Amino acid sequence: MSAACTEAPVTLLPREVRLVVERILLLTTVPHGLIPAVRDVVLYSAAAGLGGLPLLRRRFDDLRAADVAALRITEPAPGHLTVDAGGGHAWVVLPAILDALGEAAAREGAALAEVTNLRDPEELCTASAYAPREGLSVFVTDGACTGPATGRDAALLRAGQGAITLAAAPTAARDAVLERVLRQGVVVEPALWWDLHHLSNTALSTDTPESRRHAGPVIVEADGRITGRTDHDDDTDLSLLTSAKPESANAH
Repeated sequence: MSAACTEAPVTLLPREVRLVVERILLLTTVPHGLIPAVRDVVLYSAAAGLGGLPLLRRRFDDLRAADVAALRITEPAPGHLTVDAGGGHAWVVLPAILDALGEAAAREGAALAEVTNLRDPEELCTASAYAPREGLSVFVTDGACTGPATGRDAALLRAGQGAITLAAAPTAARDAVLERVLRQGVVVEPALWWDLHHLSNTALSTDTPESRRHAGPVIVEADGRITGRTDHDDDTDLSLLTSAKPESANAH
């Protein structure tokens, strides 16, 4: 990445977005098993022109206290779900809502989910972009306005009141959003990107000779002995792992 050398917007590949967002989510109370799904919801939010990475930075403190256990999903009638998000963020509850919609739609042919009590409800529009990877087509409405996953329609949903409804049906449509992002990337301002990048680095272990020796597929003991790999023709130089950190590196 060359964002440090330019003031122009930076174009990121999905891999770069996923890497940094996943590390940031490791700093929150989002269960580790749920992090990959929430990570991709953030990616699709960014790709669809919704809150994306700027919203991730603004909501980081809220996500640090995410309470997934507060989510309640019931089915008072076949294919009709009611969802109390328990005050959780739309990104965190959306994977579970889509799972429930997918099961109900497969069983009933179509399904509805009425969602209330959540943070940033307009981000439920991400479902329209994300759902095809789950084999679903999802349309979002709040009763007063409707729309797919676009920034304009999300603003209308934010202004609405009451429950937001997700209507879902099975589909064989391809994941057009991810296909586009793989070709065109995600555009972000460099200052924001480096802010997120540095925040994500705080999830990593402190760089010390000891931490380096225990990184990767092997353990390197202080005396140079290796545990975990015995390739006799391996010529890897392990001096970096056992040497002290240079003074020049400490200065940065």
